[in-house]
Amino acid sequence: MTRRALRLSASGGVLALAAICAALAGTAAASGAASAASVSSGETALAKFTTAWDKLSSYTCSLSAHEVLGTRVQDRTYTFIFRKPYDTKMDITGGDGKGGAAVWHGGDTLRGHQGGFISFVKLNLNIHDSRATSIRGTTIAQANYGSILDHVKSLKGTVEASALGNGTQIDFSVPDPSSDESVTKERVVLASNGLPSEYDQWEGDTLVRHVVYTDVVIDPTLTDSSFNL
Repeated sequence: MTRRALRLSASGGVLALAAICAALAGTAAASGAASAASVSSGETALAKFTTAWDKLSSYTCSLSAHEVLGTRVQDRTYTFIFRKPYDTKMDITGGDGKGGAAVWHGGDTLRGHQGGFISFVKLNLNIHDSRATSIRGTTIAQANYGSILDHVKSLKGTVEASALGNGTQIDFSVPDPSSDESVTKERVVLASNGLPSEYDQWEGDTLVRHVVYTDVVIDPTLTDSSFNL
């Protein structure tokens, strides 16, 4: 082989090696992009929610709740006070049951009163008592952010996340609706602080629960008297 041929052969080898390296780099970049896309999906959004929840000690907010059970519809507004691990106070400020209030410190029992002229009568009730729940059976123990977080993590379905303004929308499929009161899909919308601004549940195409959180204050100064009825 001539010296020129050797040079051409060596040059061809270098070019081939460069092409292989470029191809490998492209594959790695594609793999990295796919990995990054995966990391930024539902799992990352849930991790953001988890971190925000773990950091707070207490919070207060206003919330509006719309629930549907068959032909029944219930609309309520509440003020909500929470301190870890369980201290909770909820006052119904509008809608069905206006004037009612309840306090819970963990366990199966709450203390509360109904609205109207009998509001002075305070009762100890099981948290599942129909006088202490929403029409869909939502209890005071299920009202805080941590309970919602634990619930959606337990669904074991697909989790998809997408940007929504300054926040994040997380959609959850429900593989076994019979274990979730016939709910087939759930959604949590996280605000920019990583905590829910909205929580929704569907039965098929019907929205059966829609909760909106406003006026959220993280780690306010709360005392035991904050939870007096």
